Amino acid sequence: MKKALDILKKELQSTINQAPITGSLPLYINQILTGTIHPLTIQATKGYDYFQHHSQFVNIQLPFDSLTEKSHFFNTLALYLREQNCLPFWRDEQVFVWQNNTVFAHIERTATRPLGLLTQAIHLNARTPDGRIYLSLRSPTKQTDPNKWDTLAGGLLNAQDTPEEGLAREAYEEAGIPKWVIQQCTPIHSIGYINRPLPEGYQYEEMLSSDCILPSNIKPQNTDGEVSQIETFTPQEVLILMQDGMVTTEAMIVLIDSIEKNNLI
Repeated sequence: MKKALDILKKELQSTINQAPITGSLPLYINQILTGTIHPLTIQATKGYDYFQHHSQFVNIQLPFDSLTEKSHFFNTLALYLREQNCLPFWRDEQVFVWQNNTVFAHIERTATRPLGLLTQAIHLNARTPDGRIYLSLRSPTKQTDPNKWDTLAGGLLNAQDTPEEGLAREAYEEAGIPKWVIQQCTPIHSIGYINRPLPEGYQYEEMLSSDCILPSNIKPQNTDGEVSQIETFTPQEVLILMQDGMVTTEAMIVLIDSIEKNNLI
């Protein structure tokens, strides 16, 4: 089983480390590299305020200093990109615009991919006391990866979250896990980054994770309608699901990290 896991890891690395599609360009904000702009977004923003288009890169030169003003610019830009059909959908949820590990502004989350901006995803790896792994089956109505298995809880951090708050929020919404249980989980740690093109743009995402053994009296149950089923599997069964392409890419990264660190296979 260890050999099979190593093969899966190697395949996964090629999936999560891919160059942007042809025609994409580095995106700078005030001369600092911040993202990767999609070809359709490049065309849509020609002539847009504060955009400077060059043959090898695009720069947004903003004259604003305050978080409020910069966030207003990026959310107005997001609305414009929606009108230009550069956004596949709209979530009405704010996430951070990161620059040099510092929050630069807030933006509508669906605008992050066309601009190739960094996002952060938080995941809860949960097991039963006897070592079975909890997985959640994503609802068939989910806009991304419907009907695929995922970690028990997870999602993008929003602009109101600390990582700890985001973990607690996702754990309650997706699995009904109370906050006192989350407080007993392992410290949140960064696993690595996903860099790959998606239909809507470029995914540049940091994966954050925490592990937890749920007490036997805690029975996970979805509360937000985004999960259709929660089941437990042996580590070997999880490996087979991953090999069969039944688990999201993001969840595979997190699950493999947990399986290896906890010597589950």
